Amino acid sequence: MDEKKFSIILPTFNRCYIIWRAIQSVIKQTYPFWELLIIDDGSTDNTDKLVKQFTDPRIKYFKKKKQEGPSPARNFGLTKASGDYIAYLDSDNRWSDDFLEVMRKTFKKYPNKVLLFCKKNYRLKIINDQGQEEYLRNEWYKYKKYFDLKRLWQRKIVIDTNAMCHKRSIIKKVGRWNDKINFWEDWEFTLRTSLKYPHGLMYLNRSLLDYEQVIDWRKKKQIIKTWDQAERYIYSKYKDYPLMKDQNWYPPTYGNRSTIGVIDFLRSKKGNL
Repeated sequence: MDEKKFSIILPTFNRCYIIWRAIQSVIKQTYPFWELLIIDDGSTDNTDKLVKQFTDPRIKYFKKKKQEGPSPARNFGLTKASGDYIAYLDSDNRWSDDFLEVMRKTFKKYPNKVLLFCKKNYRLKIINDQGQEEYLRNEWYKYKKYFDLKRLWQRKIVIDTNAMCHKRSIIKKVGRWNDKINFWEDWEFTLRTSLKYPHGLMYLNRSLLDYEQVIDWRKKKQIIKTWDQAERYIYSKYKDYPLMKDQNWYPPTYGNRSTIGVIDFLRSKKGNL
């Protein structure tokens, strides 16, 4: 019986009000061989009490003493993982019931692939200066049916953390999550993966993730600073790689493919915030 085990790493911080949805989406998986590693990044709410309401023995809860961010939390999870495959689920997102089963079948069919990622149902919500919520984007996230590395390096494709699953064994070559940045860390992780395994990534043209991103535009200066730090770091690190040539996302300006450029484009479609 060749049943592979998944280790699901779920970092969280003060998400007691919503984390139950993510936990339930794991419990409902049709593929049963998994462990859920909930890494509490120093929450001060009732996250610990809520998690204890779930009695499934496959759920393991770890609480860190202080908040360090999602990348250190994921790295902590990697030290506790025992599965053959690693998947990640943030506390405000949900998978389709067959997420793990589809990943397992695909890895079995394509044993040379080391990282898979799927389409997602993507919603982007902005909180404006008046505290009002507005959806800037509400759609099925669209990629071309076939994946190529150039589109990844040009940032025409960003492999979201929640949409990916990889073999645990690649961490030895690729390294762990980069804790020097607090944004685009998933893209940076997949860039490193593509360097070590240029033929090892595969896109599944099927939506298996319900994903909502919320940006509080009342903290605009702080948010843009975080974006800029991450984009500058990644560009400086990889700017000489051939597939990065002719990129259109750095330096960040209004109207290009930088984060601020994309947000500006969406705002122009919805009106000023």
